[in-house]
Amino acid sequence: MTQRIAWLAVVGGSLLVQGLVTISGILSARLLGVEGRGEVVLVVAVSGMAAQLTLGGSLPNAVTKRLADRRLTARDGVSHLVGRWTLLAVVSAVPAGALFVVLHGSPSVHVVLLAVMVGLLAIQNMAFRLVTSALLGESAPMTRIAVATLLPQTLVTVGIAVLFVVERRAGALTVLSIMVGAFATGLVVGLALLAPRRGGAEDRLDGRDLWRLTRSTYVGSIGPIDGLLLDRTLVGALLGTTVLGLYSAASALGLLPSAMGNGLAAVLLPKVAGAQGDPQAERALVRNWLVIGAVALGAVVAGVLLVTEPVIVLAFGREFEDAVPIAYWLVAAAGLLGYRRILIAVLQGRDRGGVASIIELALTPVLVLGIVVAAELGSTVAVGQSMFAVAATSVLCLAVALRRSHRPARSSARGGRHRA
Repeated sequence: MTQRIAWLAVVGGSLLVQGLVTISGILSARLLGVEGRGEVVLVVAVSGMAAQLTLGGSLPNAVTKRLADRRLTARDGVSHLVGRWTLLAVVSAVPAGALFVVLHGSPSVHVVLLAVMVGLLAIQNMAFRLVTSALLGESAPMTRIAVATLLPQTLVTVGIAVLFVVERRAGALTVLSIMVGAFATGLVVGLALLAPRRGGAEDRLDGRDLWRLTRSTYVGSIGPIDGLLLDRTLVGALLGTTVLGLYSAASALGLLPSAMGNGLAAVLLPKVAGAQGDPQAERALVRNWLVIGAVALGAVVAGVLLVTEPVIVLAFGREFEDAVPIAYWLVAAAGLLGYRRILIAVLQGRDRGGVASIIELALTPVLVLGIVVAAELGSTVAVGQSMFAVAATSVLCLAVALRRSHRPARSSARGGRHRA
């Protein structure tokens, strides 16, 4: 029964988040037009990539796993590390802003201000992922996790909706300012939802152990195939922000299967990590969730494909009509990539995250090459086809690795003494 409730909460939350993202995406596209929409997408892509490459990639999964292993609260386990993480986040955000200026290709006061937004969103992204991972590691009630997850996007959607009613036309900086304010509010609430302290200094997680686990699962956790938004960054850099605006409309339809896969993986990781002491129960848990994930994602992908054309034309407008053929490939790829996240979560829960990292690392250059070739051909549809081919290959490789990992390994956090 608990498993069904968790699954329903994840699916319901994914549907709601996707609904909010779709509404805000449609309204922002109407507010900004194709070029302005492309600028916002490039800011979000670069800031997301910066977060994934640094503190927002593998560290949140390591925090979730270690808190679940030892059944600790985040305030007991990792509060002593927050100062160090904050400094690293600020330092990491500066190169991200500089990269945006280079990718945009036309330095000006407007572009510099957009680069500042890149840095702010990158820092918020890292912090948001760490807070939600801490809630998951604490096995917080689903209501708390839902509030922490949904609040920022809800505030973004409400803010953009109000702006649309009042102005009808706006610039990228205005929309991005709403996003920064919404996520700042969401972070304050998320921190307040963390469980209070229960122990003392002996319950602190060893920072060196966390970094070791972070390094070993780094590539698999950041998921460079889709986690870095490489496709959008490369499309924007090689084909321009106008084409990126079309591509982002197409990729928006793939957000639901992607969000569902990420949500299921986030819930499954601490469950698998906490079940390592009972191999038989762990295998049953994994088997059930793999079936649930396949059925849910398959149904969602099929449903989205059926309504792809009318949704893009009616919601985004006729100027986005060329995004339809791209969307078919991206939606199918998003379903496979979402399922891949579930497979990676199981491997990480079994302390086999390094295998997932090797697979992800090997396939990322293949994806980049496919996108570059597609851009040289001037075909955004070929970009979508490259995403689909790499996604299918990733799922196959991870499935083989998962079958070979059916005997869970003992967590390195068990039975050892953790030094602060």
